[in-house]
Amino acid sequence: MEVIGIVGVAAASVSIPLAAVAASTAVVGISQGVNSSQQGGGGGKAAEPDKSDPRLAKFNLVAECSMPVSSPGLSPAKLVHGKIVVLRKGKLYLDVADPEYRIFSDGHPFSGFYLEYPVGNKPLSLVSTISRDPPELNWIYADDDTLELKYGNKTASMNHIHGPWDWTADQSAMVLEGWEGFVALEESPGVWSLYFDQDDDLLESSGIANGRRVVECSLRRRLEPPKKS
Repeated sequence: MEVIGIVGVAAASVSIPLAAVAASTAVVGISQGVNSSQQGGGGGKAAEPDKSDPRLAKFNLVAECSMPVSSPGLSPAKLVHGKIVVLRKGKLYLDVADPEYRIFSDGHPFSGFYLEYPVGNKPLSLVSTISRDPPELNWIYADDDTLELKYGNKTASMNHIHGPWDWTADQSAMVLEGWEGFVALEESPGVWSLYFDQDDDLLESSGIANGRRVVECSLRRRLEPPKKS
């Protein structure tokens, strides 16, 4: 497992520094730091995660479309297919992979891994870096009211759908609550954000779509290349 160079995580209401993490520590060390800080620093020592666990491998997310859109007219699937997931202003959006042509200058490409959520029944959850400087981690979750895919600290995420996250049988795509229920909604011309289609109806019964175009898509995992030492 390669070093990812993160020195802090946004686990509670503020970013928690991991000053004790050595320069050679990988994702496993960060996982331990998250768990210990969120358990209140009790006397017990957190169990060491398996360094070979593939769920600790960092990956990016790419949208792939295979289903028709909900609205008539020219299919916008080609406007969504192949775009990468970026984080900005608390939500997950889609943008082109080439930085020179991105519409969001403030978009941070998703770069995350799986991690046990620290409260409740501790479902398998998902974290991502949210910026390059400072390098912090946030939880990825679906808003329980709007179904938007968002990111935030533990306080922001704990009363929403923060898991269980998992992957498909071939480990190639994301699932939330056991299935690939993701759609992209066109908020404004050319601006697509991600939602959890909990009712499997392209957001129609909830009224969230409100006449806007909606595309069903898979969120495919793309492993990040090992960092050079």
